[in-house]
Amino acid sequence: MTQYYIVEIQQTQGGEYSHLVHWAYDADPTQAQLKAESTYYSVLASAAISALKSHAAILFSAEGFPLMNKCYYHEAAPAPEPTPEPEAE
Repeated sequence: MTQYYIVEIQQTQGGEYSHLVHWAYDADPTQAQLKAESTYYSVLASAAISALKSHAAILFSAEGFPLMNKCYYHEAAPAPEPTPEPEAE
């Protein structure tokens, strides 16, 4: 059995961090790596368009050897202009 880990790291616009751990495995080492890469790229597909300040993923082996990593940075959306209150007569 071969296993890989994909860690997703998220930072909110307020600066708070969180992470999610995904994994992929298979009896066939080649299939295990392909499953891991599939999960890795699925995470990055979401990260590319997220509203988070930063959204990253790293793929590494069960032995801790890093294989791939990528981080996307996003600017905070501008705050909408306040609607003026109607003036009382």
